[in-house]
Amino acid sequence: MNRIGGASVDDRMSLLSDFFIASPELAPCYPTERPPSSDRAEFNGLTYQELSELWAVLEHVPWKPDHLKAFECVFMVDRGTVLIHRFPAPFVAALATLDETDADAAASEWVKIGELAYLSCPPTEARRILDAASRLAVRAQESGKSLYLYMCC
Repeated sequence: MNRIGGASVDDRMSLLSDFFIASPELAPCYPTERPPSSDRAEFNGLTYQELSELWAVLEHVPWKPDHLKAFECVFMVDRGTVLIHRFPAPFVAALATLDETDADAAASEWVKIGELAYLSCPPTEARRILDAASRLAVRAQESGKSLYLYMCC
């Protein structure tokens, strides 16, 4: 499992942050029925806030609340102890078309804002997250499924 920056899992309230590919009807089953490892990536400490900031970086625009609002919540337990959000389609498309140069530049910019900046996340760690998201975005588009973020504390 990967974590962002130098923060320990305890520093981020042991927040599990998995990216996964699923059909809309199977996405809520993720807590009990995980897809194959090729269709998921496991991280700690990421929320849709950080991902919305990454999306703004990829679009080369300032972050706006609309970036955050576009992450549709498709599943919630106990007022948010377990959440599943669908990645917005335009964000998935941007992730799926990243090349090496753009991914390096995006990772370098992403770590300068928000929680990643606060945690002193190195660009190499942001790049690992970005690479996983990009790989899954391509697989999601090829399979006709969606990409989701599972958060559990």
